[in-house]
Amino acid sequence: MNISRKIIQYSKTVGLSALMGLSSCTKDAPSVNVEQVIKEVPSKTISLIALLERGDRHAVKLAKAPENKRVIPLDEIKNYLPNDSVGELFYQVYVGKADKAIRKATNKKGDLVTVGQGVTGYQKIRLAGGISAKEGDYISAHSVDSLTNLAINKKMNIIQSAIGDSVYNKLKPNEKDAVIAYLYNVQPEILLTSSTGKSFFEYLAEGNMGMVQSKFNVKPSSKVAEVGLAKRNLVQMLIFGDGKVYPNKESVNNFKKQMNIVKKHKKGQEFLAEVIDIVEKYGVNSDNLTKTKTMMFPAK
Repeated sequence: MNISRKIIQYSKTVGLSALMGLSSCTKDAPSVNVEQVIKEVPSKTISLIALLERGDRHAVKLAKAPENKRVIPLDEIKNYLPNDSVGELFYQVYVGKADKAIRKATNKKGDLVTVGQGVTGYQKIRLAGGISAKEGDYISAHSVDSLTNLAINKKMNIIQSAIGDSVYNKLKPNEKDAVIAYLYNVQPEILLTSSTGKSFFEYLAEGNMGMVQSKFNVKPSSKVAEVGLAKRNLVQMLIFGDGKVYPNKESVNNFKKQMNIVKKHKKGQEFLAEVIDIVEKYGVNSDNLTKTKTMMFPAK
């Protein structure tokens, strides 16, 4: 049986990591059960992570999936294929193209597998109870949702620990979401220290939002990911600023730097338009974004 022809593929309503050209760089694959999720994650936070992290891999609805079965190996999927689109939703574990290219370029062994909104692990995704899934296997949407919630909770805890409860609670939802998304691509230690000046978290703690915005500048470990990361940096800057670039030198310079990286690509203007599409879908302030567009698309 040709499984690829039989599987029902669903394009995601957003599916924007295809626009970003990236999958997650989160380095841990947490064990999870529902009880571990101690904070309610706002739906808008999950939506943003989905905008940035979900690849264009397919999901399937399996009509015959056994009750409580959380992982189905790829070689068993044919046993559960439906005759129509009615059934339980499962997501496939995959290796992102950018991740694969980066690891090849840096001579790192072992693929970084991904499922759902950027939940990753080396070789396998591990669930509670010792259950694991490797590339190609399918995980139930319920389990993926739990993994996603736990991954976001971990990042929320990192931010809260770094800047303190009182400051954390004063952050606007868009500011929290941008920093959470940022933590999918950098290790927290990088945001706690700085070779010159103050660190990302120090600026965030003191409320210097322009300098925080200037720090959204993840650098690729391989040239192949440079444009995708620059696009993501721009998205995170604009979501953090609710559509605006803060008017200080460092923030404006960083914004221009990321734009120039994107513009050098043969599809540069198209990619910048995709940045706008993402932040509009997230729901930033339209007046702020209108002003920012004049920086991105100056009149000729």
